Amino acid sequence: MKNARTLLVALIAFLLLGTACEEQASQIRLTSSERIRIDTLSKQQIDSLIPVLDSLCDMRYDSLVQYALDSIIDLRRSEEQKIRERLKQQQQ
Repeated sequence: MKNARTLLVALIAFLLLGTACEEQASQIRLTSSERIRIDTLSKQQIDSLIPVLDSLCDMRYDSLVQYALDSIIDLRRSEEQKIRERLKQQQQ
């Protein structure tokens, strides 16, 4: 779990630093074996995050469904109220 948090923090830091306002020319040249090694390490870290992210989704699923359901019900109630008001105005 500590590795997942560390990776998540590193990923967020990378994204924030990667979107800096000033572009800097990158002069780093990686060899084929270095690229393969980086890809392998990245894949291992991402694969270790998948169960953590899946468990978070599973924990939040019921509350997300309930939130979506409540939103739909609120929307339908407001639509129903508008229709009732319009019909009431037409009858007058």
